[in-house]
Amino acid sequence: MKKIYVNPQWQGGADFSTYAGAEELKEYLAGQDFVTLPVSTDEAEMTVRKNSIKGFDALRRQMHSAYDYLRADAPDRIFSLGGGCDADVPVIVYLCEKYRGDLSVIWLDAHGDLNAPEESASSLFYGMPLRAVMHDNCYGLLEIRSHLNPSHVLHIGGRDLDTAEKEFIRKSGMAAYTVQDYRSDKDFTHRIMQEIQTKHIYIHLDLDVIDPADFPNTPLPVDGGLHCNEVWDILRSTSDKLIGLGIYEYMPAGEQDKFIEKLIQFGSAL
Repeated sequence: MKKIYVNPQWQGGADFSTYAGAEELKEYLAGQDFVTLPVSTDEAEMTVRKNSIKGFDALRRQMHSAYDYLRADAPDRIFSLGGGCDADVPVIVYLCEKYRGDLSVIWLDAHGDLNAPEESASSLFYGMPLRAVMHDNCYGLLEIRSHLNPSHVLHIGGRDLDTAEKEFIRKSGMAAYTVQDYRSDKDFTHRIMQEIQTKHIYIHLDLDVIDPADFPNTPLPVDGGLHCNEVWDILRSTSDKLIGLGIYEYMPAGEQDKFIEKLIQFGSAL
């Protein structure tokens, strides 16, 4: 059973444009069954800081609520839309538990999202979600029964990483590939699929992995990204094992976008 979830969580980056972006993405889902997960719009909650994370209480409450929805619905496949990139944490935690760790995550992102709270200069959780799902309790935000194994992570497209994030990649042994790595190997997608030993793959697509010349509608664009056709190449290569897709960090465009429309058709057909 597949389920579609829209999670407009914005507190991770303290950027309300990602909430508005999630609301706009719902327009592409007209006629489809989907669940919108509950999210606070109270900006005053961002002043609450615990465990070196801003907005901790709101994030914890929302992530537990989202996780409870997932466990109650018990889907086999998930198409999720956000919201900030951190809104994908409950989905990955749920799938890792459901498939008892037999899950690889391909994280497409210009940024690392790999800081520990004490390493973050901003204390904003959107710089931590991928690290959090590899931590025993998501730094106090969500209890994890089966955390993601770093050896089951492939980070692709990173080009704006902090020093601490680079050090974590080196020490953890997780795989990280740059845009140049992709372009210099004509068999890149075939090769990484050969490396993946799990039966199930989930793709987290942060839209800023795409070069802003191709797709500008994201809050933190970074030059030198993948082209849209290259993202499609990666998506199509995983189809035999793909059990979920998350699309995050969308900023409202105010008009229909053909690339987003195609992505949502792909995710809806999982």
